[in-house]
Amino acid sequence: MYENLIQYLRAATVAAFPNLDGHDELDAEITHWVHSNRLNMMRDVDGLSGALGNALSLFRQEQNATYEDILGELRFSPAAQPAFNFIDLFAGIGGFNLALSVNGGNCVFSSEWDKSAKKTYFKNYGKVPYGDINQFTGEGITEEELDSWIPNHQVLAGGFPCQPFSHAGVSARTALGLAHGFDCDTQGNLFHSIAKIAFVKQPEVVFMENVKNIVTHNGGETFDTIRNTMEQLSGGREGKQNYRFFHAIINSETEVAQRRVRCFMVCVREDIWQEQGDFVFPEFLGESIALREAIAQAGTTPDEAAEYTISDRLWQGHIDRTQRNLARNTGFTAHEANLDRPSNTIVARYGKDGKECLIPQEGANPRKLTINECRVLFGYPDNFWHPEVKTPAYKQFGNSVVVPVVSRISESITNYLQIAVEDGLQVVNA
Repeated sequence: MYENLIQYLRAATVAAFPNLDGHDELDAEITHWVHSNRLNMMRDVDGLSGALGNALSLFRQEQNATYEDILGELRFSPAAQPAFNFIDLFAGIGGFNLALSVNGGNCVFSSEWDKSAKKTYFKNYGKVPYGDINQFTGEGITEEELDSWIPNHQVLAGGFPCQPFSHAGVSARTALGLAHGFDCDTQGNLFHSIAKIAFVKQPEVVFMENVKNIVTHNGGETFDTIRNTMEQLSGGREGKQNYRFFHAIINSETEVAQRRVRCFMVCVREDIWQEQGDFVFPEFLGESIALREAIAQAGTTPDEAAEYTISDRLWQGHIDRTQRNLARNTGFTAHEANLDRPSNTIVARYGKDGKECLIPQEGANPRKLTINECRVLFGYPDNFWHPEVKTPAYKQFGNSVVVPVVSRISESITNYLQIAVEDGLQVVNA
């Protein structure tokens, strides 16, 4: 019924506003409106909100359904009484969304450019993310426009891609002092979008994730730029505040059966820090989880195992390249996984040849992880929707955060902010 509602609202919108037909962000605007009764990019379209409200009322009457009935059909429906609002940037398939929602959060804005990931996000959470975040933060976008387009929120979350940073020697304070501008060290990089939104919207916490190597990238200058940008974000502007920067390098192997090491950053607005003190990351202690436990949890059948078994040609190619690369002490190697240890890091290109994690099989070539086993290795629930086609599914999981890790950090953030969580994410078996 939910997807029928979105189709109904889209048809009603196009009938009333023909100029919006084919608009790249129409589905994003409608789905966000359904959850928040708020327009973002199309706030200036006179009469659109009223038209959507009328169409929603007609649909409910025709279906004899309440608003709660409709949202209740989502695999992960919103919290009945959310404790705080957050935005989900570079959203992927919604690992931050799941983790923050379980801890009482309400996602009021999401953005993701990959079309396949956007479909997965919609299938699970009922929102189509907006596309390129530069529509909201890029050159020529004023602070007033950004402020009106992006809803207020307490937590800004995003696992931004790491791109080379330029002008590393320029201080953020000097750059932020420019008129109209946010032409800082991060211009041209996707972290720039996070920084600009944080500057304008001033959330209490900015919660980011990236590869562990971001700390040492470019001799540490990249990380220094990120830290300095957040610590000097106000640029001395009246009414704006700086952020205190905290980070931790965290290995996921005690939460899931995957050795995935990532850098997590939590930036606390200075007035909150003055009240609460330093943010402390949770500790991830205990024994690592064996890969065989994830395989058992996934319940892989013999037929599935056969489907994912690699060919003689591919396996021989792995063997030959491994021997050559070991001899010259450079390049990748491909070995069968040790099932008593966590898997290696699963990357977006895993579907190409599976070399990062090959499951040994008695009397047969090794096999790749099944898509469902990947789901388990990233901590997504049983009823999480993902593509059946292998290539996009591997890519989406390989680009994802590990949900249990982000969930524990999210819990620490809500505790730090003294947010009382009464009713977290509602999980529907679908």
